[in-house]
Amino acid sequence: MDDARLAAYLQALKTLRFDSIGRVAYLVESPEPGVHLLRAELPLAEGIGCPGDHARRHTPGREVSAMSLEVLRALRVRPEVPGDNLILEGIDLRALVPGDRLLVGEVVLERSDRSHRPCATFQVRTSPEAFEAVAQTGLRGALFTVRRGGIVHVGDPVRKL
Repeated sequence: MDDARLAAYLQALKTLRFDSIGRVAYLVESPEPGVHLLRAELPLAEGIGCPGDHARRHTPGREVSAMSLEVLRALRVRPEVPGDNLILEGIDLRALVPGDRLLVGEVVLERSDRSHRPCATFQVRTSPEAFEAVAQTGLRGALFTVRRGGIVHVGDPVRKL
């Protein structure tokens, strides 16, 4: 592990600032494991999440995954690399607690009680330093259940309900 690179990532993550209103920066669909496709719009359905995602992603409590664009920029990681469905700008996902709801365009998402920790796959897709930086800061993102489905578009506003 490159300690200087980790220190730079941690410093960059420490300086991030978020707002109460954000936007959808990128949308990602995963039709099969390891395949991440950027989309202009993404349907999200109650009890499923993204219907176009492979079946292993349709897990209760983790129907939709999200990560902050600010974190990805600080880590120099392209938005589609982690495989999260929603890449949001402006919203501090770490500040959400289970039960909190977000209005994402017309869709209502509820923060799951499942934590979104970095896994070995995240480390392989990014780097050991990026893995350690998000592990130490709790900035991996958040998992959601779809409470009201619909179509999410890049650029849609995001706010906490």
